[in-house]
Amino acid sequence: MPMTRIDFDRVSEAVLERLRENEVAEGIDLDYKRDLYAPSDKKEFLKDASSFANTAGGDIIIGMAENGGVPIELVGVDGDLDLETRRLESLLRDRMEPRIPGIRMRAVPLTNGRRALVIRIPKSWNPPHAVLQNNSRLIFARNSAGVHEASVEEMRTMFTAGATLSDRSREFQRQRMTEIHSGEGPFSNLSGEGRLVLHIIPFSAFGSENSFDPRRIHGQELTPIWCSGFNYGYNVDGYWSGSGRAGYVQVFRNGIIESAAGDVRAKTDEGLVLYAEEVEDNILTKIEKYMSALSHAEVSPPMFVMLAGVRMGGSVVIGKPNAVLMEKRPLRKSDLLLPVVTIEDYGRLEDYRQSLKPIFDSVWNAAGYEASRSYGPNGSWARRS
Repeated sequence: MPMTRIDFDRVSEAVLERLRENEVAEGIDLDYKRDLYAPSDKKEFLKDASSFANTAGGDIIIGMAENGGVPIELVGVDGDLDLETRRLESLLRDRMEPRIPGIRMRAVPLTNGRRALVIRIPKSWNPPHAVLQNNSRLIFARNSAGVHEASVEEMRTMFTAGATLSDRSREFQRQRMTEIHSGEGPFSNLSGEGRLVLHIIPFSAFGSENSFDPRRIHGQELTPIWCSGFNYGYNVDGYWSGSGRAGYVQVFRNGIIESAAGDVRAKTDEGLVLYAEEVEDNILTKIEKYMSALSHAEVSPPMFVMLAGVRMGGSVVIGKPNAVLMEKRPLRKSDLLLPVVTIEDYGRLEDYRQSLKPIFDSVWNAAGYEASRSYGPNGSWARRS
């Protein structure tokens, strides 16, 4: 079994010894190092890490002696591996563009009193990742012979992969909106018009090797947007939770989360109103839970986040209840498509607030404002309630 198929938290001395016993050679997804990267080997580490991310992902095992790429002895290393981990993480943060999310490092105790350091680099769905070196950007890839500087054709393939993901995500959103609009599928009883649908789409969702097990999401808090309670279960698409006609969450087998709500508009003297602040509050409180659920299920970031309105024609957008109506401009189109944003990594509520600002700005634009009033002049979240 390839190292990358082994649960990272279960990598032990016995697992590493089996690599030696079975003479598992270095390759496109595996690299051995006898010693820690020296302080002068910054580029070497970044080259190794980026080449894995740009190709197929893989593991670096530090503390394994090799001969011709074949492991011969699990010797381990001495030193403060917590400090070494922080040093490598700092290099990845400061000298990699864009940053590679999802890299994990783990010290494995050995019976000889030393430890091995295992570094797992996931396949990136936002390549290429470049090493910043002397005002240059160097792009590396891997093959069975090891690391090499990427060719023009390899770089073209990497750049195309990111654009293809964006197109496929938008197409997935369009298909789902059509189904929600027509009232088809297992959740055909959403109430009324004026529906909102939120999608969280991991970049890995469209990879051929993606194998998300919906059982891993069980027990997580998956309350639909604009709802306060839910039932749950499994279906042919994966895992679901629902609040009757008010809303539902569908977790698909590729890791995509879809959360939809029935009519979210208020009936006022101005007509059917969508409040921008309510959109912000309902999306933020739920997306934090959804991201936590995906993290629990070990779905690797980054993710696209998409928000859209279905059957929104004629609705009026206002900043918040009791706010002065800037200008009454009912939405002319049935579908309300908002900007796509990318969340690079799991974080805190404050991080998600910042990432989602382009979506919220667009909602406030529809209310006649130049940007969301929930953010201060510096672009940071400022609203207290």
